[in-house]
Amino acid sequence: MNIENKKQFATILLAVGLGLIAALLTSQFVQNKIEEQKEFLARDLQKKNAALIQQMDLMGKELKKVQQDQETIAKMQQQMRIDQAAQARQVQSGVQKPAIQMAAFSVRTPPGKRAVTINIDSLAAVGGLVNPGDFVDIIARLRIPDDQEEDRKAVNDVTTVLFQNVQVLAVGTNFKPLSNEPAYDMQQKSKTLNVTLAVSPEEAGLLSFAGTNGTFTLALRAPVEEGNSRVQVASWNTLAEFVKDQQGTDLTVPQSKATVEAVEKFSPSGGISVEMGGPSIQIFRGGQEL
Repeated sequence: MNIENKKQFATILLAVGLGLIAALLTSQFVQNKIEEQKEFLARDLQKKNAALIQQMDLMGKELKKVQQDQETIAKMQQQMRIDQAAQARQVQSGVQKPAIQMAAFSVRTPPGKRAVTINIDSLAAVGGLVNPGDFVDIIARLRIPDDQEEDRKAVNDVTTVLFQNVQVLAVGTNFKPLSNEPAYDMQQKSKTLNVTLAVSPEEAGLLSFAGTNGTFTLALRAPVEEGNSRVQVASWNTLAEFVKDQQGTDLTVPQSKATVEAVEKFSPSGGISVEMGGPSIQIFRGGQEL
């Protein structure tokens, strides 16, 4: 073999060796990339699995809470059915015994208040829809003796808002809020209701006095409404004034119920004129109004 052939053979061997080395390096590079990709995918899958496990734990806690709430509601409904059945048996048997309650009623009376019960017509108690926990205004229709009459037995009927924003503690023997239609139907079918209210000690005495001299009507307030409003005693005059202001209608009220207001004003002529307007009579001097 001549030198030229040897050089060619050596070149071929070198090329084959370099090719093998390149193939090995390429294979190693590809293998490393595959391992890196596997590790990346494994870490990503582990993170996703951890997040999924956390979500499943949260869902499990929520489901457990919902189950507990459902059990509590079921117990309350069962207790309510027992109380209603006991009340129905009492109504049927005519025995007026209070249903056994799980908690003392006194703890439901707000501090500084007194629990006072009034007997009221079902229609006057918001049609029997009044509910423990509601707040109401108490409208009283009072029979006030007329001192102007010689006959002391004569009375005047006066309607006015007696107290405002009064809490209803109980209706009958029930001091838990009603939540179903049959209970409301039972209240509506009753002719009268015993409604227990939370009032101050002074209001308790006044309420008792007003109850012996008149009747009551309850006006239901919205849950979000707070505070009291200044109102006038209902009369022919206030009714006429309200309708005039709100509707623009003049009501002809009995003249015996009208008021007389004298307005004195000096004038050079010294004359006196009388003008009647709406439900009142005004007297003017000199033809001029104050």
